[in-house]
Amino acid sequence: MLAPGKIKLAVGTVLKTHGIKGELNVELTDMAEPADDFAVGACVIFEIEGLDVPFFVGGCRSRGADSVLLTLDDVDSDSDAAALVGHQIYVYADPSEVSGDMTAGDLVGYTLLTADGPIGRVDDLVELTPGSWYFSVDGRLIPAVDDFIRSIDSDALTVDLDLPRGLLEL
Repeated sequence: MLAPGKIKLAVGTVLKTHGIKGELNVELTDMAEPADDFAVGACVIFEIEGLDVPFFVGGCRSRGADSVLLTLDDVDSDSDAAALVGHQIYVYADPSEVSGDMTAGDLVGYTLLTADGPIGRVDDLVELTPGSWYFSVDGRLIPAVDDFIRSIDSDALTVDLDLPRGLLEL
């Protein structure tokens, strides 16, 4: 569950395991700050079966400009690590601490609203074809198109959409 007043930032994706002691090869996102996000003892979040599951960083070492090798407390075998392959890694952040322009990926955890009421909370952002992004809300895909977004309220963690009539019924 998303912490009140926080946004959930995607900071990496587990590409594969590394070795037999539970180490993870993680590709970093543009929002990642490895020195802070993956410091020993830092809390990172994985979405597992629709729930935010916290893990604590046991260690981290660089593997180039865009990836790290990450160890997590209580993930100490290759089979434990294999269960996390393909998952995104998130951190909770205050909206005011996020620097730079907001991207669609920053909207994970926000609630989508229309004139008819709330649609639901953004679980993920999915790219079906290159440049074709969709909000995933309770298993439904809703186009993440600039023309459909009326406003974003980072204090209330909401996105107000103006969707074409009938789009939600498809």
